Amino acid sequence: MSKYISIFFLTVMVSVILFYILGSVYMGGGDPAEEAVFTLGTIIIILLSFLISQIYYLINLIKKIE
Repeated sequence: MSKYISIFFLTVMVSVILFYILGSVYMGGGDPAEEAVFTLGTIIIILLSFLISQIYYLINLIKKIE
């Protein structure tokens, strides 16, 4: 189980770092909607990272059954 938790945190960290790097390139700042975009983007990143770790778990579970 710790393998999937580490996959989750690894994807979260890499995604957040890339999100903020690319976000700083494309957004100039000073816009009130920018905070909302960062908030929604972070929420989406966390949810997708959870899905990625669940997919890894299901793939390994199916491999064990076969």
